[in-house]
Amino acid sequence: MQLILNELSIELETEPVTAAAFTKARAKLKHTAFIELNREAVVGVCYGEGDYKRYKGFRVLGIDGSKLLLPDTFDVIKEFGKISYRSDKNFPKGQHAYGMASVMYDVFNKIAVNSVLGTARA
Repeated sequence: MQLILNELSIELETEPVTAAAFTKARAKLKHTAFIELNREAVVGVCYGEGDYKRYKGFRVLGIDGSKLLLPDTFDVIKEFGKISYRSDKNFPKGQHAYGMASVMYDVFNKIAVNSVLGTARA
């Protein structure tokens, strides 16, 4: 990422952007900015003119999900809750914050159509 930022600053004839400055600026973005960017710049462009790969006239979409171990902080637990984990059926080892990441993917056109990070269930 730093290499791209350096090349861009040369092309635009501006001061170089430090990694720390980039990180601070990125932290100010709402997560919805990335959702909207994907919807408009990727999905909208790919499907906008109808010129995309199909199978018998249909898009081929796949959905996959995974449980993600999340940071065990108050805000994360408030949003996602906790689920129990154990090493053996009879011996629960504790609880931790988990989320369920799910992505709907256009198999032929190789784009993520939609993604969600939601509450995981045990």
